[in-house]
Amino acid sequence: MKDAKKKPIFALGALVIYLMSIITIQIAWPDPEISNFPKSCPEESLNCSMIGPNSHRSGGLNELRFNSSLETTMSETNNWIENHPRTKVISEADNQTHAVFTTMLLRFNDDFLVSGFCEDGQTVIHVYSSSRQGISDLGLNKERVISFAEHMLSIEMATSECTVA
Repeated sequence: MKDAKKKPIFALGALVIYLMSIITIQIAWPDPEISNFPKSCPEESLNCSMIGPNSHRSGGLNELRFNSSLETTMSETNNWIENHPRTKVISEADNQTHAVFTTMLLRFNDDFLVSGFCEDGQTVIHVYSSSRQGISDLGLNKERVISFAEHMLSIEMATSECTVA
């Protein structure tokens, strides 16, 4: 009979520890405002991925180019973000979106930034995804960046020349 009483107490204790861990994570790492697109991931980082001039864990991509307007491309970017669970857009500008993806179990937050600009009549996109905590993301940010690139490269967008207004 003693074991039967210990199980609910153990389960309650585990639940309290889990909830306290989540609260601690949320308080210790609040949503930062990232106004400038990061120049690179830390060298040898296992929790950051980037498609850009200093690509890191990006599946070999160093930019995404589209024959579509910057507005249309950023709109498609936001559609992709909004179609993922546990995401929220922190800030949005004409040429940059900062979103946060939250992991399911421990509710860790990963920053996801997409920056776009016009070059030679095309829209160029750079992507950055990084965990706020820990030394490894178990490949999640790399997977997210590559999934985003594959999605964006697979959709048809209205063709137009990218110009700066």
